[in-house]
Amino acid sequence: MNPPEPKPVQTDAVLWQQLQKGSELALGKLINRYFNPLLNYGCKFIRDEAFVKDCVQEVFIEIWNRRDRISSPDSVRAYLLSSVRKRVLREGFRQQIIRDDAPSDLENDGTLTDFSPEWTIIEQESLAETTHRIADALAKLPKRQREVIYLRYYQNLERDEIAAIMQVNPQSVSNLLQAAYTSMRENWPIVLLLITNWKTGFF
Repeated sequence: MNPPEPKPVQTDAVLWQQLQKGSELALGKLINRYFNPLLNYGCKFIRDEAFVKDCVQEVFIEIWNRRDRISSPDSVRAYLLSSVRKRVLREGFRQQIIRDDAPSDLENDGTLTDFSPEWTIIEQESLAETTHRIADALAKLPKRQREVIYLRYYQNLERDEIAAIMQVNPQSVSNLLQAAYTSMRENWPIVLLLITNWKTGFF
């Protein structure tokens, strides 16, 4: 007897449509799918897991409460990342976790957590020397360049999605990426190779 075929994974768009119709199951699936990535992203701004976790939960609660009025985004993932980003920064200011005199673009705000490359690849002993060099190069980038790299290569988002999340125009995203490429010209091919291998489960 052949084993039953696995059920196809429901797309974000399908789950979102079901959520809009009042499906608690769809909400739960979206939470299971995105809670940890959203938590990880929020902690890039404020290194307070409990605070960020509350923000992520509030985002999902607000979505559920507004489910009959909320529109369908082009990208559910980008919508959730953008929502968490806004809430973390807004609540961070309100609760004075982020200081009130921080620059509006948050580029040089020292209270923001560095987008240090704390990815699994860096913990591989066999790649210690190479990854240390990459980590050092990434750490020297301005914060918004690091954020763009995180969204582009960790979250695999397109330029327009990143622009919407960061509330800048798409050309600014391209400029930030190009500036990061230029700064990391020597190490960039290695960075791409390592990220690709890590995301495909090579390590």
